[in-house]
Amino acid sequence: MDKNRYILLVDDEIIITNALTRELREWTAKRSLGILTGQSAQEGLAQLEAHRGEVVIVISDLKMPGMLGSDFLLEVRRLYPDVVTILLTGFSEASEIIKIVRAGIFSFILKPWDATYLLAELTKAYDFREMRLENERYTKTIEDELRWAGELQRTILKPQLPRCEGLEFRVSYHPVSGLFCGGDYYDVIFVGNDRYLVLIGDVEGHGVKAAIVTGMLKATIYSEFVRGMIGKQFSPGAFLGWLNSRMNFEFRSASSMIITFFAGVMDVKASRFVYANAGHCHPFVVRGGAPTELPVSGSAIGFADEVAYPDQAVSTRPGDLFFMFTDGLVESGEANEFKPLALGPILQSTPYSAEFHRHVIESALAGSKSKGFADDVTIVSFKVL
Repeated sequence: MDKNRYILLVDDEIIITNALTRELREWTAKRSLGILTGQSAQEGLAQLEAHRGEVVIVISDLKMPGMLGSDFLLEVRRLYPDVVTILLTGFSEASEIIKIVRAGIFSFILKPWDATYLLAELTKAYDFREMRLENERYTKTIEDELRWAGELQRTILKPQLPRCEGLEFRVSYHPVSGLFCGGDYYDVIFVGNDRYLVLIGDVEGHGVKAAIVTGMLKATIYSEFVRGMIGKQFSPGAFLGWLNSRMNFEFRSASSMIITFFAGVMDVKASRFVYANAGHCHPFVVRGGAPTELPVSGSAIGFADEVAYPDQAVSTRPGDLFFMFTDGLVESGEANEFKPLALGPILQSTPYSAEFHRHVIESALAGSKSKGFADDVTIVSFKVL
């Protein structure tokens, strides 16, 4: 018998605990449980303390001197929330029943008990606890896997932000709380001749499925396209067209996968930002404190097999701030009251600093009256110096 798992019987009448011990001997032996007894709530608590973490089920009487069983089980719930509790009593006072409900007991059995019913309730209580522990183990395993996936994704996606005398780049990434990994993609790549490719995308959904797709994007984009274009004329629109065809091929045998994506090339020498957009959130340029959305066109990646994405361009000036983001930043709030957050006023009222991204995120949460974001949030920005 495993002496490290017990059922605790608490009743001020020793004849009751002896009778229960005899009744339960075969049942506990099949489950490798030992039997502990106590003649008061104080003795019961002492047994729980002496065998901390080893008591599986507590069966307690209601009417006991010193502390009622209802108060005892409330204390058990507070101190040992994993223990399943059963009340065995010949009384049914309304006030005590309320306490019993508050104590979260698993079952309520009246004296004199029926042996078959008692064993059936004990079996259900035991199976309930085992199932709960198994679920906790599964949850812990899943959480560990997600945490590991998140750490790996951060390592894979984290760009080595290029240093340039004329530009200052910043990136912030926040996956959905509790999932640790997500479907946001971002990168900043030097493509030669004082030109910098800025990428941001959002895979439909979040969690592991979306994170796997972002890993595929990271492995594919540079090696298959960007590397061959370094030092050459780079068209963001042509890149998005290639990416759309490439992802449609990759997911040809899978369920549809929608990805919004924005690509832009900042040419420092030409003071020009050339960009194309595949259904992604409208980026902003903040000039003289006034934010302006960059016009966009083109469907998201995955909607059609062949899509032409036109390049668009905007001239840049010193002091310009370009702000790109994923929709998690503006899609917070209660589902029944949801409406996209107006980001322009936030950008206009937030002075640029080393904590600029953090201040924008805090303002977005305050504006949506939310404590956290329901989707992944990524911000990529650069300031023309």
